Amino acid sequence: MNLKSQLYLIFEDPSKHKYGYFIQVAIYINIIVSIVVMFLETEKSLNEYFDLFKTINMINIFIFTLEYVLRVYSINKNKLKYMLTPLMIVDLIVLLPFYLTFFNIDLGFLRGLRIIRIFKLFRLAKFNEFDKIITEILKEKKEEFLYIVIAIFILLFTLTPLVYFVETKAQPEVFTSMSTTLWWSVTTFTTVGYGDMYPITTIGRMLTTVVSALGIAFYAIPGSIFTSSLLDKINEKRKEKDNE
Repeated sequence: MNLKSQLYLIFEDPSKHKYGYFIQVAIYINIIVSIVVMFLETEKSLNEYFDLFKTINMINIFIFTLEYVLRVYSINKNKLKYMLTPLMIVDLIVLLPFYLTFFNIDLGFLRGLRIIRIFKLFRLAKFNEFDKIITEILKEKKEEFLYIVIAIFILLFTLTPLVYFVETKAQPEVFTSMSTTLWWSVTTFTTVGYGDMYPITTIGRMLTTVVSALGIAFYAIPGSIFTSSLLDKINEKRKEKDNE
């Protein structure tokens, strides 16, 4: 077996390579260490260890880069198509903030993109099957989820004008426009409610009650659909393994 074939097994089907498991564990540790260091770098009390964190981060980037290059190299055909898959795009985004600094591009939000490296955990063999199950559920239940999303938008854009016209006379400095009222509708619908905006009229409070109740209901529906489908898929996988 040539080097390219071995690399393909290591990254795409590690259970079939004698070193696949150890390499997967090493990648897992590297991801965890990089995320921990990213958080520690923001602690002012640990400024004396900044050089150490910087060194560890460079080692992490080197390992991520090596992994990315070897993954692409191990693919015989359609390398570009492989590079455009979601997980490979995540890998590339993980590397971008570091290498862009060499071109004097150091935008603050790019450093924040480093947290995306946590999604690399889905590359591990144990997550591959779960990732496929999630994808299957989203494909099978896309019509149900789409209907719920459309229904939520309809409710928000129906209730927003009602609350605006009721509250703008009582609180013109708070409910200044329909767009600001839409912000109130979203936060109330999600049962967050930041307290920056709230109705004081009787009708407004009644509408708030409706929005809050609908928010709980509409969040419970997709959750129950997803949970039910997930349990069905897991049971199917178990039956398949038992039959094998």
